[in-house]
Amino acid sequence: MRVNARLDDAHARKLDELRRRTGRSRTDVLRVAIDRYYAQETGEPRRAADILRRNAFIGCGAAAPELSRDYKQQLAESLADKTDDHR
Repeated sequence: MRVNARLDDAHARKLDELRRRTGRSRTDVLRVAIDRYYAQETGEPRRAADILRRNAFIGCGAAAPELSRDYKQQLAESLADKTDDHR
């Protein structure tokens, strides 16, 4: 379906800013906006991964392989070093 919509200057600027920031077309930005609004209004369940991705909680990083095993010890040592530095 083809849609013809009139936007005031403020909404046109917002649409263009979203297009610029996301690298998506105006059509794609509007599709995403409709999907999100639909989900909000209908109570459609949201996927946790989508919520986290949208709010920039999903990312990547690099660390020593043993960090997942020894993180508490490493954190305690790091905090102790900082405490010693402030004395």
